[in-house]
Amino acid sequence: MTPMDLLTHLNAQQREAVTASDGAVLVLAGPGSGKTRVLTRRVAWLVLEQDIAPWHILAVTFTNKAAREMRARLDQLLGASRSQRLSLGTFHAICARVLRQESEAVGISKDYVIFDSDDQLRLVRQALKELNLDDKRYRPQAIHSAISRAKNELVPPESYDTGSYYGEIVKRVYERYQAMLALNHALDFDDLLTKTVWLFERNPGVLARYQERYHHILVDEFQDTNQAQYRLLHLLAKRQNSLFCVADEDQSIYAWRGADYRNIRRLRNDHPDL
Repeated sequence: MTPMDLLTHLNAQQREAVTASDGAVLVLAGPGSGKTRVLTRRVAWLVLEQDIAPWHILAVTFTNKAAREMRARLDQLLGASRSQRLSLGTFHAICARVLRQESEAVGISKDYVIFDSDDQLRLVRQALKELNLDDKRYRPQAIHSAISRAKNELVPPESYDTGSYYGEIVKRVYERYQAMLALNHALDFDDLLTKTVWLFERNPGVLARYQERYHHILVDEFQDTNQAQYRLLHLLAKRQNSLFCVADEDQSIYAWRGADYRNIRRLRNDHPDL
């Protein structure tokens, strides 16, 4: 496929997005307007027109289904041999790979396990029991949701703002929960994000390697990012300043996972040249 073929069947606004100059770019569009098509063609445009090596490109999305769809489209646009050299996946999958690679710097086992939702609730229940707290009065699901929100906002147990008796309970369970994860050489889904941010913030040399690797970072459904995900993107894109975000301001579906509507405003503030 030639670069001009990539622009076929795109409208004027879509072509403008696909061919935008380097720097931070925010593409705002509604449902059914071809956002994923624009993102995948942008990746192909970088490779075919701008001669960017595929391994210098990172594309992230939210679900495994969306990642598979993006991969299939890019296999068609670029051919499987080039497409497979792209770093493409969900935020959690990308972070999991980083943590396996950099486990020593993070201080975790390279063979860590990832606890699923059932494992996480079991651990919260165990923490409540060990702390002699009634799980009828302090519902494990609610406690776990509070811990997850704290992690999404990059708040560790020792910095958790109690502010109330219930908050004090959450803090105590949060501390015990993290200790039990460590004993099991395990991380939960939120840890994949927070520990990667922690790694990059505390190890400038490690961050520099990933900044040098990823010259272009593309994000699908940017409106669904939480604070930890935004911080991760901000750190990775800081050196090259080539961040391409596709979003629908009116349709955040992951508020229950900590999606932060303020991230679009943060993006504008952090990138005056947006």
